Amino acid sequence: MMCRFSAPIGRVGEESYPHIVQIMSKYPIPLGTYITIPFEAYDISTNEKKQHCAIGVVSLTAYRKLIPTTPTFIASSTQLGIDDENLRYAPSRARIFADIIDSRIEAPSVPPNPDADVHLASSEILAKIFTVKSAGSIRIGHIIGRPDVEVRVDVNALTKHLFITGTTGSGKSNTVAILAERISEVGGTVVIFDVHGEYINMSVSSPDTHVRVIDFKFNPLKIPSKLLARMVIPEAGATIQRALVSRALQVANAVLSKFIEKFGDDENSLKASIKVEDEVKKILREVLTPHNVSNVEKYVKTVTQSENIVEGYKNLVTLLTSHYGREFGAQEDSISKALSKAEEFLDSIPLNFASPSITDSLNASSILVVNASELSDEQKDYCLKIMLDELLNYAKYSISIGKPHPVVIFVEEAHRFLSTTRSTVSRSSVEKVAREGRKFGVSLAIVSQRPRNLDPNIVSQVQNFVFMKLMQEEDQRFVVNVSDVLTEDVALSLSALNTGEAIVLGEWVGRFPIYAKIDKHAGKRLGASLDIASIWSSMKSRQSTIKSLATSSDEVYKELSNLM
Repeated sequence: MMCRFSAPIGRVGEESYPHIVQIMSKYPIPLGTYITIPFEAYDISTNEKKQHCAIGVVSLTAYRKLIPTTPTFIASSTQLGIDDENLRYAPSRARIFADIIDSRIEAPSVPPNPDADVHLASSEILAKIFTVKSAGSIRIGHIIGRPDVEVRVDVNALTKHLFITGTTGSGKSNTVAILAERISEVGGTVVIFDVHGEYINMSVSSPDTHVRVIDFKFNPLKIPSKLLARMVIPEAGATIQRALVSRALQVANAVLSKFIEKFGDDENSLKASIKVEDEVKKILREVLTPHNVSNVEKYVKTVTQSENIVEGYKNLVTLLTSHYGREFGAQEDSISKALSKAEEFLDSIPLNFASPSITDSLNASSILVVNASELSDEQKDYCLKIMLDELLNYAKYSISIGKPHPVVIFVEEAHRFLSTTRSTVSRSSVEKVAREGRKFGVSLAIVSQRPRNLDPNIVSQVQNFVFMKLMQEEDQRFVVNVSDVLTEDVALSLSALNTGEAIVLGEWVGRFPIYAKIDKHAGKRLGASLDIASIWSSMKSRQSTIKSLATSSDEVYKELSNLM
């Protein structure tokens, strides 16, 4: 393996440590440049000298003058030859992350010798260190400036979750699209919670992979009433409230199922059905009487006076919750809280009794885009909670019957749901997936442009990272704190990354951070920054054409008038 791949580009300076070395060179070495330092070191355990090849990446670079600039110096600059390149030098700092000793890759333990030559790292060495070659690996790009050295990640490590962050336009959504397609190409199931509708027109190149887009609509008939009640009232101590809501949902779902059985699940048919009082009365008596619900007339009136079947269902749940609260002898406070939470939940989510469950749409080699772009912020919050709860419970069930079905879930705009400044209903569900998902094959991928606004307690459970361009110091500090291996000097280089470039690190790439150029996804047409100058120019051109045609029409009209 070649440690001296090229002519020396610099030398080790006066400071050298096992993990950090100073480099002195004639010209600045760009950030993210991978270097090797061949040197000889004395092994005190064997009394022998051994050949080492330190491998690192430039994390800080500068350009300086040998002679300080002063008024006297400026006045005499011509005589001193200030323009001579020999009077300038470039100090750099490299982070050493590996040391090759006798073909073994080890953690750095001895510093390179001062004045040792510094070389560009060869593609052979970089490929040996960075290219994951397991059966479960996928390509996501290549090392910056080295298109011949591909960057691959181990999908099995995604059970330890993923965090993708960067400023607007840094390439986050392109990274999500690349990961989603490459995971699905190896047979994986991917779910994208699409907050802005960026992925609704996404296409894939592989004929074996398919993308399905669904507008989020919640069908309470697809979820067991006990599980649904746990979504409505997640507090562990609210057992009485949850019992009341669970019972009410069970009976209301039974009523609704009877309507669908008789009239079908078409929305217009169901809307018309609730206006037929005799049919409503017949169905309610059939369902409510065995459940010891009296005064059926009150329920008939409530349903028939509803605007549509969704409103009728909500009103039915409210009445039944109140009924069972009094039947069970619950305190008024518990009944009131149960009613309030049930109403808030049902008012905050879009209901559709014909919609399939999200888990019904999960398939191998597929990308399921859950389009939440038309929902309000509050509805998005509730929908994310429902989706995560449903997927985690599905994964648990799949494991229990011996048919595991791993799923990778991308949550866009995660700072909306994991904010440090306000509480959200989906936070507990995200925490639960982050805490329990690994055991059941549910991988969580958090995507955000505002890392400093995220709850660090949740992000700290993530062990795989894609850090793209970050300009704010607060954001850089945050990613250093949540990552065990990102150092402050490397974090500073995040501001110098170009669009599509990233520092990739964590278990899915091995022990060493990678400066990577993420592959461009050809099938994602939304989400990129608009070329507003071209759009305005085109609009101006069209407007000029219209004015020109209008002027010509006026002239023709005038000529015709004169002739007549």
